[in-house]
Amino acid sequence: MKFLEAVLILSGMIIGAGMFGIPFSFVKAGFILGTAELILLAGLVTLLHLLYGEIVLHTGVSHRLPGYARIYLGRRPAVIAFATSLFSIIGTILVYMLLGSVFLNSVVSNFWTGSTDFFWALMIMLSSATIIIFSLRREAVINGVLSAVLIGFILFLVANLLPNINTNNLGSISLSNFFIPYGVLFFALAGGIAVPDVVVLLNRQRVKVRRAIIIGTILPAILYFLFALAVVGTVGDAVSEEAILGLKPFAGEAVIIMGSIIGFLAVYTSLVIVASNFRDLLVFDFSFSKPVAWGVASFVPFLFYLSGLHNFIVIIGAVGAIAGGIEAALIISVYHKIRRASSAFSYTWKFSLLLLVLAGVGYEIYKLV
Repeated sequence: MKFLEAVLILSGMIIGAGMFGIPFSFVKAGFILGTAELILLAGLVTLLHLLYGEIVLHTGVSHRLPGYARIYLGRRPAVIAFATSLFSIIGTILVYMLLGSVFLNSVVSNFWTGSTDFFWALMIMLSSATIIIFSLRREAVINGVLSAVLIGFILFLVANLLPNINTNNLGSISLSNFFIPYGVLFFALAGGIAVPDVVVLLNRQRVKVRRAIIIGTILPAILYFLFALAVVGTVGDAVSEEAILGLKPFAGEAVIIMGSIIGFLAVYTSLVIVASNFRDLLVFDFSFSKPVAWGVASFVPFLFYLSGLHNFIVIIGAVGAIAGGIEAALIISVYHKIRRASSAFSYTWKFSLLLLVLAGVGYEIYKLV
């Protein structure tokens, strides 16, 4: 049971808002190319999670990535790790806010003509700010249950859409859009924050930890493929950015409303958890007072929303490629420090992995600038 719980903790942390951006990114790059990137990045992220697990096992005391960077790499890399964490957390909360407001508006607008995405983004911000005043006790349980419900709905949706798949929608390739799925998939597959919890839950048993990490990372990748196959195969170029709303002509309004409600609940609980962790990070690692930390965690992401950052795909691509890439580079660097080896093979695979993730970081920064 503990092994199953460990797998679900990691899978539940991974499955979330990023999944809804995958079909749109696959359409842009072509389904075949998107699938190839999913396979490549699923392997890459699984390896990074395994390396992170080895770091946690070796250290003996559980920290988060900035803490491991400070222990093994020194002060400057730790500062980079903290800055990256801030960028990732704020971007993630913004994504959850955007997607949650879209899902809520799609439901409420059926009976209230005054409903808007902005109104619901404001309500999400105010309600989550109210909730994180208090400490959360059962956040992981709630998120796990909603993740299980979300998985059930996605499988139900896939089963209903499979008969409508048109194989002509699955054959295109656009090499010029190669990097569009890269950041989205990196965002959607990342779940390193749960790795220390997996290690502790399994009593630091290396073999079980490795198996749980592999299964817990690969399962979401399989679900993502089935979801993208069903949506892209059915809708083709008409797929919407968040995937669900564009399915209305094919799945029916009742299914879309149900999907929007489940999607909102899953996104909203994740938002509250991340905002709560953001508040704690500011208090314990940056020595903010609790009221100031609460204010920053509650309102700063909404200020970015007010600035006009509303493009769901661009944001998750940037957070996934840039923050995910930098965090991957830090994990590789820490692991190398711990398991330093003089063989050419050891240096070659670490350097190749590092080059791959940094190439994604560089391209995403170039594209944004």
